[in-house]
Amino acid sequence: MLFIKILSRLAKLNYFLLVLSLILIIPFTLLPIISSSHFPIISDAWSATYYVDATNGNDANNGTSELTTWKTIAKVNASKFNPGNQILSKRREMWRQNVNPSPISQ
Repeated sequence: MLFIKILSRLAKLNYFLLVLSLILIIPFTLLPIISSSHFPIISDAWSATYYVDATNGNDANNGTSELTTWKTIAKVNASKFNPGNQILSKRREMWRQNVNPSPISQ
């Protein structure tokens, strides 16, 4: 309330531009700063993570969880991926193929 009284007195003293500036600037400085993590560039709804496990995987699986992993890099190369998708391989596994994933918009 005190702040509004000060602004009204300044307005009466012909400090119109100062009052206008304060009215426009102060509310924006009081707003909480929203982290950029709340606005990801690629939405989780569009991205997916695929898992590959040479020992326990199965290419008939969908590959989207650690329990339904793919077995071969050939399955990865035959699949289409969207921007933001991730392909994770199990640690200490060995493949003798190159990974050449295809984008969905080819």
